[in-house]
Amino acid sequence: MAKRAAFLHVGLDDRSGDVLDVALRHHSHPLAALGVQAPGDSGEELFRAALDILRTHRTWGYRRDEVEGVWSDICRRGHRGTGTLVVSQPMLAEATTGQVELLLDALRGFQRHVVLTLAAPDTWTAGDLDLGPMLDRWVTALGRPERVHVIVSPPVRCPATTWRAFGKVVGFGTASLTVDGLEVPTLARPPRLVSTERHEALRDLGRRWAGQLVSRGLDVRGDLADLVPQVAPAPDPVSLLGPTDAALAEALRTVERLERRNQTLESRVAQLRAVRRRWGRSA
Repeated sequence: MAKRAAFLHVGLDDRSGDVLDVALRHHSHPLAALGVQAPGDSGEELFRAALDILRTHRTWGYRRDEVEGVWSDICRRGHRGTGTLVVSQPMLAEATTGQVELLLDALRGFQRHVVLTLAAPDTWTAGDLDLGPMLDRWVTALGRPERVHVIVSPPVRCPATTWRAFGKVVGFGTASLTVDGLEVPTLARPPRLVSTERHEALRDLGRRWAGQLVSRGLDVRGDLADLVPQVAPAPDPVSLLGPTDAALAEALRTVERLERRNQTLESRVAQLRAVRRRWGRSA
């Protein structure tokens, strides 16, 4: 009996890659009819699963017991299902060797695949972000380079293009599973004014990424030339003020929402502890 396939999307291009999680949940019923199962109940559960694996729960204000075992729970639901298993959580791209092994161990028994969405580095990309070691971790853990699939995003980000390519990798059509109108989370990243040397360094980085993909014999979808940032004229510094102000305002709103969420959770925890103490006294 052939093994069931499991595809884990771990992203790098979060601006187009995040559409996969949203689309998988939105189209869960028609996908199930096609034999594709997405066991993550929500984006929040998948987020906690990433914190579980990466051990970064404290950074995000979670307790260990709020995230522990979440990834295992998702995989157990996947094992109980039928057909192809698909999970999308871009944060897992930079998992360490031990964390990659832990991720894949929970999918033991499946024919395991990893899908990486990738786009040309931009002015927000860390100049020392080396794709090679990251690829090596996944290839080594899987033991089969052809099961590491890379989707290269075009210069103009198009969620539909990423979704269509992902469907081809997994083995389902997307013609009737449109992503038009879906609310895909985006990061406000206004362009940054950088030197000519910095821009050339980013172009060199994109070329290095392309070479690292070619040398490893991976399944690459898209044009590797798109990994090299296009040459663009330096923007007028005044033109950056509007987008930067908008991004800062959105960041402040996000911080405020997170603070309010944290205050609400702390209040609920305090109430539950008070109830527990009363029960203890009355027992």
